[in-house]
Amino acid sequence: MTGTTIVVVDTDVISFIFKNHSLAPAYQTLLVGKRLAVSVISLAEIEYGMEVKNWGSTRRDLMRRFLARFASLLPDPETAVLWARIKSNCEKKGRPITFADAWIAAAAVQLNAPLATHNSNDYAAVDGLTILTAPPEKLANH
Repeated sequence: MTGTTIVVVDTDVISFIFKNHSLAPAYQTLLVGKRLAVSVISLAEIEYGMEVKNWGSTRRDLMRRFLARFASLLPDPETAVLWARIKSNCEKKGRPITFADAWIAAAAVQLNAPLATHNSNDYAAVDGLTILTAPPEKLANH
């Protein structure tokens, strides 16, 4: 990927920005000028959230238009190998990672791209993953 740095954005950060949550400005600052990407796993988590919370068609359309700003990252055989390695290594370290988070991490590692997340502890044991999270001073008023 040439030009602007690509960042994989985790589900929580997408939600903060879409909902204009109090944490949104801190993450918008981190992401400004970057090419944004989202794992298909995050897309599925968002679709699931909209379904279980019974969002109406207008709100779903707004979310889908918002998501269209992100490059969608589809898994391939290399992603699967990375997923297995990440899941196994985290378990060996005594820091198991969820099925979904391992896929999201694998997508970022595969691209050698940082992951923007508010759940940095969930990814802390992933080798080779750079995590971007809002600086603590930006969170003091949260």
